[in-house]
This record gives sequence, C-alpha cells and structure tokens, in this order.
Amino acid sequence: MPSSDAPRLILITDPSFGDDVIVRCVRAVARVLPRGAFAVQLRDKRRPRIALRVFASELRQVTRSVGAKLFVNGDAVVARDAGADGVHVGGGGLDGQVAAARAVVGPRAWISVAAHGDADVVRAAEGGADAVLVSPVFATRPPSLHAPSKAARGLDAIRSARRRAPDSLAVYALGGVTADNAAQCVAAGADGIALIRAVLGHVEPACSARAIHDAFARR
Repeated sequence: MPSSDAPRLILITDPSFGDDVIVRCVRAVARVLPRGAFAVQLRDKRRPRIALRVFASELRQVTRSVGAKLFVNGDAVVARDAGADGVHVGGGGLDGQVAAARAVVGPRAWISVAAHGDADVVRAAEGGADAVLVSPVFATRPPSLHAPSKAARGLDAIRSARRRAPDSLAVYALGGVTADNAAQCVAAGADGIALIRAVLGHVEPACSARAIHDAFARR
C-alpha cells in the first residue's frame, strides 16, 4: 500500500488565481481536513526562479503552520531552498529525474510523476517514484484560449494505472475531478485526488475539498 504519509488531496496552484487567493484557499482547506490529508503542489512555469523561491518560502510557512505538505513542480533546487517536502516531475520521470530530484532535496523527499499514459506509470515505478498523477481523467478547460484541450482519458486510466503500479506507488486522479465524480475515481482505484479549479475556482473551496475528501470514507 502507498505510504501512510501520502496525502488524500493535492492542491495544484494556478498563478492565474493570484498568490493571495492561493494562500487563503490553503488555509481554508486545511481547517476542514484531517491533519496530514492535504498537500500543496506549487506549479508556476512562468515565474522567475527568484520569485518562485520567494512564494515557495511563503507557502512553506503557511503549509507548515496548518500541517500540510508542500511540493514544488519541476524545480528541485527551489524545493530544497524552501524546505519543501518533495518535487513533482514530468514525463514519467524519464532520464533519472526521480533520482536526481531526490539527490537534491534529500533521500526522504516525496517525488510524484506526471502520467499521461500507462508507460509513464511503469517508468515512474521503475524510477522509484512515490506517486503518479494520472491525467486528464475528465474533461478540463485549457489553461488559456490558445492552449489545446486534452481529451479525457476516463476512469479506465485510473484502473489501468492501478493495475500497473506496485502497491507502494500512490495513484492520483487529476483533471476535472469534483465532488460529483470523486467517488467514481476512488472506486476505480485512486489513492488520492489532485485538484486545481475544484478548489481555487470554487465559491466555497473548503466545502468542495471536504466533499471530495469524504469520498474516501465510502471506499
């Protein structure tokens, strides 16, 4: 089974919502979830590294105060400097990315990997990752008007990932997951849910996060 330290929910940040909104959502969600059930993945590919480091340090203080983990997307150096708990890497963890990230952040760093297909799941497992984020499960809006939409892979993507993943590799559902369909992801074998707009874009982010988290109670 995946580590007991694995969070049920991972909030992936989106810079279009603004730093203040992100921080408020993190605090609000952490208040309604069990301690340790929640993590934040800082994702901002456009922000200069020095600015990313500043915001990562702010989020580290916030997450530490509420008992949540912090991961940084794609930059192990910023993760290390901010005292984050881990790193998210892309592409199935190709070319030793998992080992390289852990060498920078530390041997106990929690490393997740993007999984857009079954081959990514297999490579992540072989590379020693702790988790895969399987996406997109359901239809999602593109990040901008100029970005192409990605075809939804459906619940079979979770089932297939779970079959190929060793018991120690946590499988997260990402993409279009809401309180209305989270239970379907859990039933398909998801160990956790990764969220963006279902929290950041919700009028009541804490209520949305709690409803999604509670889908695991019915597993």
